[in-house]
Amino acid sequence: MSDYQHDEGRYVGKQVRAIRARRGMSQQMLGDLVGLSRGAIAKYENGERPVDSRRILLALASALGVTIGDLTGHEQEKLDPATAGFHSAVPEIETALWTHGNVTDNRPPRSLDELTALAREATRLRNDCDYAALGPMLVPMLTDAYRHVRDADSDHAERAWDVLGTVAYGVASALRARGYHALAWTAAQEVERAAAHAGGAAPIAAAAFAQGQILLSRPGALPTALSTTMGTAEKIAADVRTVGEIETYGMLHLQASIVAATMGSDPEPHLVEAAEQAGRLGEAKPNTSVARNESFGAANVALWRMSAAVERREPGQALALAPGLSPIDLPNEGRRAQYFVEIGRAHAMQRNYPDSLYALLRAEHAAPQHVRNMVHVRELVGHMMRTARRNLTTGDLGRLAQRVGVVPA
Repeated sequence: MSDYQHDEGRYVGKQVRAIRARRGMSQQMLGDLVGLSRGAIAKYENGERPVDSRRILLALASALGVTIGDLTGHEQEKLDPATAGFHSAVPEIETALWTHGNVTDNRPPRSLDELTALAREATRLRNDCDYAALGPMLVPMLTDAYRHVRDADSDHAERAWDVLGTVAYGVASALRARGYHALAWTAAQEVERAAAHAGGAAPIAAAAFAQGQILLSRPGALPTALSTTMGTAEKIAADVRTVGEIETYGMLHLQASIVAATMGSDPEPHLVEAAEQAGRLGEAKPNTSVARNESFGAANVALWRMSAAVERREPGQALALAPGLSPIDLPNEGRRAQYFVEIGRAHAMQRNYPDSLYALLRAEHAAPQHVRNMVHVRELVGHMMRTARRNLTTGDLGRLAQRVGVVPA
């Protein structure tokens, strides 16, 4: 056992133990609510077992009557100097959403063409998980998009709403990724409102995807996450023709696959449909809307298949899929990081910790701001620190544990 035991560090089970005690619940009571044995709860609380699946994390939060952030310590992440630029922008993002951009701002607004180009750059930063650079861009983009919606004549109104929907989608996605789920929902509702004015299948699919992603992080909301994505997919399926429509529609099926896996049902039908849609991209019509999801494609479908396997605790299947997918084929640094995270999680499930650590280090190299904030990564690194020999905790593992915040720097 490791000499690290004298400092338990930061992990989900520690929070579970503290909140359970405040609730006056026994381990047996909590286990009965979650569907686990008392012994399993004890192992989570003592740090002997990492909370390494979304299903267990959601079940624990639901049983204790708290949010995911209450268990993962989201408030501490706001103090991370690497992403301070993003967190400091959040109050202004909130104001811009609440006021529909009717704020004190004397800048001349960018043109719709300029705003569209800036939205593409923001999408690139978000996909590469560079939230520090992205944060300061969001409020001016939102404000300008709202101005165009207010001021556009009848010939330009639809395009203005289309651009607003794309900007609001990016805001919702970034807020969700940094743990601001309630505010992300407000932004996602703006995506939905814009889609109603812009028309077309792609904005509607983008709105449903944003909402489904947020619902996936809320205890008890998995059925709604699935019905939101699949209800929208069924509604727009007959109208999906352009590249952007196929991309956003395909992402709905990928979202449904991970929700299904988290619920313990079969993700395969959704993955098959997504793969078929990816096969249509090469001959699809050009976009009529700026709404897109350029991450979608055959490589991303393969990655989500790995993620679904890990979520279903099938590490052997995930590792068997990994060699067939080259990280170079994935569309951005965020997706490449996810590839290595899934490999790391799968190796850890098989207690192959050296290979798990190597994969997590490669993930961190690809997208450090994202990976250092991931619950699964913190849980696995903390677990390895508690079980590793002392000489390992002072090397790469110990340094990674400091960077992800499971032990003091």
